[in-house]
Amino acid sequence: RKGGYICSMASSLDMALEALEKRKHHIVVVDMRLPVYGIGEQIIRKIRSRPSFSNLVTLAVCPAIPRWCEEPSVRPYLDMGFSRRYLENHDRGACLNEIIMIDGGEVMAGIKLSVANTLFQLLQDNRESLDITDADGICSYVNASFEKLTGYKSEDLVGNSTDVLVNEEKTGPGLLETMERCKAEGKAWEGVVITNRKGGLEPIPLEMKILPVFDGEADNVPSHYVTSRREASSSSCKNCTNKALNSTPRRMSNGRVRTESSNTSLNSGVVNQNSMSRRLSKQVDAPIIKILSSLRSIQDSNPNLPPNLIENVMAMLRSSELYNPGSNSLTEDPEALGFLDGLMEGRGTRPSITSDTIISHRESTVAFNNTMMMQTLPILIKENLKRRKEWDYDIFELEKLSNRRPLFYLGFDILVEFGILNLFKIEETILRNWLSTIESHYRVSNTYHNSTHAADVLQAAAYFCRSHCMEKCLDPTDFLALLIASICHDIDHPGRTNAFLCNVGHDLAVLYNDSAVLESHHSAHTFKVTCHTDQKNINIFQHLDADTFKSIRKSIISMILATDMTQHFEYYNKFLAVNLKSSSMEESENSSTTSIHVPISQENKTLVLRMAMKCADISNPSRAVPLARAWAHRIVLEYREQIAEEKSRDLPQSLPPFDDIPKSQVLFIHLFAKDLLTAYNEFLEFGHLTDQLNDTFNYWDSFDEENPYPHTMSLPTTSTVT
Repeated sequence: RKGGYICSMASSLDMALEALEKRKHHIVVVDMRLPVYGIGEQIIRKIRSRPSFSNLVTLAVCPAIPRWCEEPSVRPYLDMGFSRRYLENHDRGACLNEIIMIDGGEVMAGIKLSVANTLFQLLQDNRESLDITDADGICSYVNASFEKLTGYKSEDLVGNSTDVLVNEEKTGPGLLETMERCKAEGKAWEGVVITNRKGGLEPIPLEMKILPVFDGEADNVPSHYVTSRREASSSSCKNCTNKALNSTPRRMSNGRVRTESSNTSLNSGVVNQNSMSRRLSKQVDAPIIKILSSLRSIQDSNPNLPPNLIENVMAMLRSSELYNPGSNSLTEDPEALGFLDGLMEGRGTRPSITSDTIISHRESTVAFNNTMMMQTLPILIKENLKRRKEWDYDIFELEKLSNRRPLFYLGFDILVEFGILNLFKIEETILRNWLSTIESHYRVSNTYHNSTHAADVLQAAAYFCRSHCMEKCLDPTDFLALLIASICHDIDHPGRTNAFLCNVGHDLAVLYNDSAVLESHHSAHTFKVTCHTDQKNINIFQHLDADTFKSIRKSIISMILATDMTQHFEYYNKFLAVNLKSSSMEESENSSTTSIHVPISQENKTLVLRMAMKCADISNPSRAVPLARAWAHRIVLEYREQIAEEKSRDLPQSLPPFDDIPKSQVLFIHLFAKDLLTAYNEFLEFGHLTDQLNDTFNYWDSFDEENPYPHTMSLPTTSTVT
């Protein structure tokens, strides 16, 4: 009782059994110092005869042994059924410590064993085929449903490898390689695998879901894998088909949101006057912006200028191909035009998409809830995905629920919502296989540039796509290109910056001539993984015609390359330059309203998509403060790891030390995020995003020497990039 345990005293066999039945004790202490009565032996043998008491820990208290006597064997006590022997000790502390040791050892082990027996009974009675293998692929357990489905009995597989089940020839090496990579990285995996059956029966396609099991939270290496198998539906098995579904997913569109604060500065409101924001007040304007503004002033002050002269000059300056004369200005000969277009990067017109081809994602009846995957989703993941259309969606919750596979679940949900199954004419299985493969190429060792970041960027891009302004500018294939680019924009990221790769002479830096090294690798790796000839069961583009595929591929590459931060100000100022005219016109018509509107042209479509990709990529500061803080910690940890490696290898320091996290975030928001996100949010009419950006800025800006940041972060251990 001194240790807080519930105790029962019994002086007879009946009293002891009654106490055990009533109180459900875990430890039984029997006084064996007076064995002449025989009660102790009767009690222990009676206890051991009942299966319900099989996990009890029984302790025999025996007389103390004089120092001059040899200690007798404990075998008689074990034969009676006792678990342990305890020599008489009048020190109450010693007695209590013995009970505590038993409670933390044998009792806990017995409870776990009891739970394990219960779980195994549930597994045995489960109607779904289940098997358990160790880290080396050796089978430890199969249930009755497994035996019925495959024909293999427990004695056939337990202790042997499960490789005999996989038909490598029909499944394909690419999918199996992805599966093994996911297992090695401790990720869950699911897909359709052609499975052999015992007795020479025809192999059948089975939907497999592999879940890793870890011995401890700190251990990143799985000790076992639990695999569920079920017969694949007919739609899952059609990896190559031209049959399209009759409709596309239906989704709700966010209403226009515009607040009075959408145009406010980040420095508005009450902020710390000693903070960084007081010293950051200059607007970053490119020369082109000043030139266009000056031309506008000249036009306004000189009404006698020839009509449209200034307008034509401004239109030429806004062009993204300022130094390209254009083939039409050189010749009107059709054959000569074709020759020029062929030489100039294979440039051609974008294939037109007829009304028969375009199926709006707003008019679909192939809802995510009707897909086979949704029907088998865990309840917690299903509830989490219902909140995916909210800006403050918690991607970290999905990362935890999905065992670090947020991109697979969120990617499937969003891509189906935007009609990929219809527009790309693919089956659900191909989409699942592709997402699983893409996510497996994100490195789980990265604290920031991992699949969770990709899923977060995807969610932001999808949020942008639901705005009325985006729906007016873009068509469904544009949306899908943006979403695919978001999913793949950091694939196979090594957790190091471009500058680091150039400084160490990395193979990627050599391959891409030290220019946009990572961005070029991400875009190339995307299509290498997706369009590999041996992996048609993951190629989501396989049913697109050549022109459509070329157009979408070009768009995806363009958006991924736009994430190169060295081009940040160029894209921002181009977007701002395109909008000067339309903003000025709207202001003249209604001076009380300022609304950016991009004229709909192919060039401006490309610019809108690039801006969406860039804004989604750096959208962390515009999230709720707890989410923004978590992302800030992750990026700082990754950067500090690079700094540690640079120091250990005596390399040039390509990054600031990041000793002051709030200061680094204030600088990033002011120099990069503020102007870009504010301009794009104004175009989308999403004033609430700018408001949240202001809140995050003010949060970081509130810390200084008198009010230090309370969260400390230690420098990570050095690891070498490969």
